[in-house]
Amino acid sequence: MRLIFSIFALLHLAFSYDFSICQRYYKEASAKLGDSRVVYIEHNREKFFIGFFKTPPKDVKILKSDPFVGLYAFDLPYHNKETYMLMPIDSKAISLSMASINFNQANRGIILKPQEGFLKYAQFSNKTSSNSAISNICYQIYGIGIEGDNFIDSKYLNRFLEQDSPYYGDIGVRLYPPNPKEKSLKVQYVDPFFPNVPFLKDDEILSINGEKIKSYYDFEWLVSNLEEYSLAKVKIKRKKQVLDFEIEVQRRYGGFLLPDIFFERIGIDLDSQLQIISTDPQKAKLQQGLLKGDIILWINGQKIFGYTKQTPQEIEARLRDLLTQAVRLGKLDILISRDGFQFTLNLINGLQNDYIKSRYNPFGF
Repeated sequence: MRLIFSIFALLHLAFSYDFSICQRYYKEASAKLGDSRVVYIEHNREKFFIGFFKTPPKDVKILKSDPFVGLYAFDLPYHNKETYMLMPIDSKAISLSMASINFNQANRGIILKPQEGFLKYAQFSNKTSSNSAISNICYQIYGIGIEGDNFIDSKYLNRFLEQDSPYYGDIGVRLYPPNPKEKSLKVQYVDPFFPNVPFLKDDEILSINGEKIKSYYDFEWLVSNLEEYSLAKVKIKRKKQVLDFEIEVQRRYGGFLLPDIFFERIGIDLDSQLQIISTDPQKAKLQQGLLKGDIILWINGQKIFGYTKQTPQEIEARLRDLLTQAVRLGKLDILISRDGFQFTLNLINGLQNDYIKSRYNPFGF
């Protein structure tokens, strides 16, 4: 069946680039799931229905999930479906006429550029739709649409399918967002709960394991793929001094589509009001007395919430900023509210970090 579709598609492409045949193929190589559809991909002799969803779909068996980037693989009760084969986005692919194909239509266009980062999606010259197939020859797929003119390209789909469970490496820092006027890559936030993190705000990242970091997205991809517990050799520039650090790579717990406020590393989940909604009992020693129901109010004498209404993203950024300041100060005093009482917990002694403790400043400046 795939051969017949391919022959018809090639004939149409040769004369008119009519993707109606590929639209029929999409109907055979996809399945309805909620208000969207999911595509059937064959990978390493296995077949998966996969799709992009910002929140996990309910009432369906999920085979594997990556909530960091919103990719899910499903076990659906459909058989004898056609499948897609993932194709790389190379210079040839960018030169081809393609279409974003869904159940109802095929929007013709070309790939403008491949995906740069986990949330810096590939771009198409026409509109895409949720879980449409970016295709040229019917059974070949270069990515899946996520609406607008964006799509997730095959490099990132491959990464998802290759992993049994989602894994992203971490070295305890988040960089300033990309800025075309700023060529250097500098640390914006530092995770104080990361074991022995040696970095400070505004450190410039020069290289990792001898590899020069060319862009924000190169850093994101390289670090995310570092092996857990491996040693990363990181060269930085701090003011006028060049320093070398060796740091053990850890698993990342937040970021991309997930909250990223650093407390995730010690097994604490917070809601938008910074109330602890759950704790991981296996990480109780790292939590140093913080309990479910506690509300975090201040860090090192500084209030987290402003006097005007803040978005969840602004609150996250404020919390990360205060925790980053705590790394420089060597001081981490947290004012909490518990059952109507307010009191301070000193978390500094429980941090697995000699660099932070050596900077201890009881005066907070």
